[in-house]
Amino acid sequence: MSAATVSTVPPDPIGAATPVEFAMRLRALMTARRRSLDSVARRSRDAGTPISRATVHNLITAAGSPRRDTLVCFLRGCGVPPREQVRWLTTYDVVYRPQ
Repeated sequence: MSAATVSTVPPDPIGAATPVEFAMRLRALMTARRRSLDSVARRSRDAGTPISRATVHNLITAAGSPRRDTLVCFLRGCGVPPREQVRWLTTYDVVYRPQ
């Protein structure tokens, strides 16, 4: 994914319809919040909901099917307030709904 692609993707979940689109928006969120893989992992740990650097990477690259609680850990690591987390979780439920 090029830098131009990342900059055109909004750091907002609305409109994501596939796991890849959702991951691109998570990456845009991380970039907009000026967080690195390490800082998201560290901040999630500090918030009491630790995830690893590898898990952060998997989320932003759509590697696998993440658990809902893993997304919450990521959002906390990015400093997203609970009220904003609801939009991400709602979109997650649509993108990753059971078939």
